[in-house]
Amino acid sequence: MTKVICSLCGKECEVPFKPTSTKPVYCDECFAKINKGNSNKISNKDFDIINEKLDKIVKALDIK
Repeated sequence: MTKVICSLCGKECEVPFKPTSTKPVYCDECFAKINKGNSNKISNKDFDIINEKLDKIVKALDIK
């Protein structure tokens, strides 16, 4: 867990990942408000980011 400051409300919270400086980080309450009704929508950009990270993991694990 990593301690961070919510980008929306400014409250200190913990997230289960190490955030990057390019994306905002939200506490559970703000995240729920922002994503209300959007939980099943994943954009092509999101898939590209996920695939890029998976490619790095596969390469690091030397999986063929």
